[in-house]
Amino acid sequence: MKMITGIYSTNVDDKGRILLPSRMRQALQSQELVVLPGLDENHLMLMTPSYFEDRFSQAVLSSDTAMFDSGKRSLIRRLISPAVYIDQDASGRINIPQNLREKYSILTKSEVTLVGTGFAIEIWNSEIYNKAMDEESESLSSLADRLRST
Repeated sequence: MKMITGIYSTNVDDKGRILLPSRMRQALQSQELVVLPGLDENHLMLMTPSYFEDRFSQAVLSSDTAMFDSGKRSLIRRLISPAVYIDQDASGRINIPQNLREKYSILTKSEVTLVGTGFAIEIWNSEIYNKAMDEESESLSSLADRLRST
C-alpha cells in the first residue's frame, strides 16, 4: 500500500456518499474499506481491510490476555466493534453508515475534509476540522522533539 497523503475538501451528496479523490483511491488500492471512529473521537478513519486486520486491530488486541485488561476492552468496544466494512462504487464513492455519519457530524449536503495520515484517511466535518486545527497549540518542532524520546 502506498502512503496516503493530502488534505482534500469534498461534499457529502444527498444520498450520504463521499467521493474519494483519485490520488487517495490509488493509494488505498482496495475497493473494500473499513470505516471506524477516529482516535481523537471527533472524526472517522477509513483504511484497507488488510491494514485494519493485520496492523490496527493487532495493536489493540496485542496479547492473549487483552480481554482481561479493562482499558483494552474499552478500546475494543470504542474502536473495533463499531468498525464497518464498506465498498467503493465504480465512481470511487463510499457510503458511510448513517449512524456513524450522524455521530461524527458527516451530514448530507455538508462539507467534509479528508486527511491522509499515511496509513488511513481521516474524515472530518470541515468546521470541526478547521476548529481543531486552529486550537492545535503544540508546534511542529515540539511534536517532532517528542518523536525523539520514544
